[in-house]
Amino acid sequence: MATKSWFPASRKGRNALIMKTTEFTSVEDNRIQIGFGPATPLGAWYGTTYSPGLIAYDTAYRIWNSPATSTPLALDNLKDAENLFFPVYREFYGTVKASPLVTNAHLEAMGFPPRTSGGRSPHPVDRTFIDLILKPLGNLTLSVGFVNRDTGSSIIPYYLTGAVIYYAVGEAPVSDQNALPHSRLASRSPFELIFNPTERGLTVSLAARWQNRRGELGPWSEIVTAIIP
Repeated sequence: MATKSWFPASRKGRNALIMKTTEFTSVEDNRIQIGFGPATPLGAWYGTTYSPGLIAYDTAYRIWNSPATSTPLALDNLKDAENLFFPVYREFYGTVKASPLVTNAHLEAMGFPPRTSGGRSPHPVDRTFIDLILKPLGNLTLSVGFVNRDTGSSIIPYYLTGAVIYYAVGEAPVSDQNALPHSRLASRSPFELIFNPTERGLTVSLAARWQNRRGELGPWSEIVTAIIP
């Protein structure tokens, strides 16, 4: 079968690339960002054509790649699965490469080469809003959960390092995000914030911003407050 420069020639190389794409597309938020959400025609194609082909290919590859089950019959089955899935995988690549929703960062996260003309597309961190959810855990500890406002998901998008949590402790709430002197980078939600015993009963004011892999910050969340338990 003919190959393209972005598609490795070796069987294991092709599998590594496909698994990298699968790692990205297995997150629904990522599929929504690139136009393959469940309510779109591309999402329907992904569910009815791409995904079954991927599952059949992955199953056949695992059987062939295992020393305990790698037989001539397993190789024949793998070749059949490849012949069915590889054209679909190439179609997926062609679709995302041509889509204005897909940035170079998206392409690289899926294992594909970036576009060579026009440079990188603008990063979406400046359009990604965040909301905070607080929950007292006792023993001077506060659970700080954060979600993507657009999707309601607490899964951190692949292009972000996490949420920068800004906070201040005092007798009264703080109303200006720029007056929050302390900050922590949280790489998962929820994030536990632990206070000093002298701060029990005081008010903590918090706000957050997403941070991308270049250190750029997204828009502020609303300020939320809680009494330190």
